[in-house]
Amino acid sequence: MTAGTSPAKPIDRRSSLAGVPMLNPSVTVDRTMEGNWVLEATTRRDHKGFMARFQPPVQVRRVELDELGTFVVGQIDGARDVLEIVNAFTTRFKVNRREAELSVVEFLKSLVQRHLISIAIK
Repeated sequence: MTAGTSPAKPIDRRSSLAGVPMLNPSVTVDRTMEGNWVLEATTRRDHKGFMARFQPPVQVRRVELDELGTFVVGQIDGARDVLEIVNAFTTRFKVNRREAELSVVEFLKSLVQRHLISIAIK
């Protein structure tokens, strides 16, 4: 940490559910033969240091989604917030509200970690 910066404040539950997920611009969407989605993101590597010369200049991340993941990503339109996606998931799959919230939030967090989506917090 550098002088003058503070650690990021944790986001409370209400704020995280009000966040709006968006696909990152580098992500493309394809379909499998079963109709599920495949997300693919191409990112350029930062070429610094000795080991960088042994790494490819471009990295491709590919994630094949199941029916549940395809539904959740299909709800991402840049306007719906996480809570609306959880509600749609609960209605579509007839699951417990709390279970749906935990599953959808964890799934979205994994997509953020893979640099496939970003979530705008209001």
